[in-house]
Amino acid sequence: MRASLILSAGAILVSSLLSHTDAKQQLCNGYAELCTKTYDKVAYATTHNAYAFSPLGALATNQDYDIPTQLNDGIRALMLDAYNSTTGNATDIELCHTSCVLLDSGPLSKTFQQIKSFMDANPNEVITILWENAGKLTPAHFQAVYAATGLDKYSHTQASGNTTWPTLAQMISSGKRLVSFLDSGADATVPWLMAEYDFIFETPWLILKGAAYPCTVDRPKDQRKQMYVLNHFIYGELKLGGEAIDLPQPLLANQTNGPDLVSHANACQTTFNQIANFIAVDYYDEGSLFQVVAKANGVTSVTKPSATNTTSSGTTGSNSTLNVKSSGGSAVTGINQSVLSAIAA
Repeated sequence: MRASLILSAGAILVSSLLSHTDAKQQLCNGYAELCTKTYDKVAYATTHNAYAFSPLGALATNQDYDIPTQLNDGIRALMLDAYNSTTGNATDIELCHTSCVLLDSGPLSKTFQQIKSFMDANPNEVITILWENAGKLTPAHFQAVYAATGLDKYSHTQASGNTTWPTLAQMISSGKRLVSFLDSGADATVPWLMAEYDFIFETPWLILKGAAYPCTVDRPKDQRKQMYVLNHFIYGELKLGGEAIDLPQPLLANQTNGPDLVSHANACQTTFNQIANFIAVDYYDEGSLFQVVAKANGVTSVTKPSATNTTSSGTTGSNSTLNVKSSGGSAVTGINQSVLSAIAA
């Protein structure tokens, strides 16, 4: 009798310890505290033009590291621009910046394979893609690439007008943990490719160096939504041939993504009385993006792995001569040195 009771008590204790361990191990986007939060109440570290990290010497890059590195470092929302394929593959999509002549980061199918590999290997992560439909592509065109790479099986559908989002834990449990928003052209034929401005508003994106950081509703004009994008990246003007070209500012990234980001996020949280859901920056590896996101989420910031100087293609060092850090970095020569001096002035 006594032995039976001891065994029974032991079994209960073991079961309790296992349950406690399982609960303790359940992390959602890196934090146990986020598991019970609904998707719309969470802040996500976001890379502006996430694909724009190469080629060498390009003037239109916005990041220092490729998308696999971004995801491994804790980026959970990616801004991507969609254009028609430049290779003649009508079913694929090209990732370009402004035009595919200025910067062409290659086919979406390749990037999607990388994103899927990350999601396969990290089952407790919820990822968001914010699409700029620059090429005016149809939802069916997007769907074909999602299906070809297997990302459609991860895609979450939120009906327009439904403001009750699942928790991160529920999305993870269901397997539907990829959220895709399209800024224009969405329709009911592909329900998981959702119209961004049905759910999200954005703060202004064209902020020139030295200008104030605004907390106003830019898109859709004067329409508050359930969530918002905090666009926090700056441009410098370079005049070439009588035309003004807006260029990113890598030399100022520590300040931009440090004290400036802290004050901008705090100001907009006060103005809108809600946290920014998508905190979008250039050169995410500079400054304090992850600390700002952690504060918005009410969690203690976890030290992220430092982005290395090795890309998925094996290239080392800065991916662009414009991506030179204020503390040093790769040497620049010729016209790119002149460009850097002009935009940093």
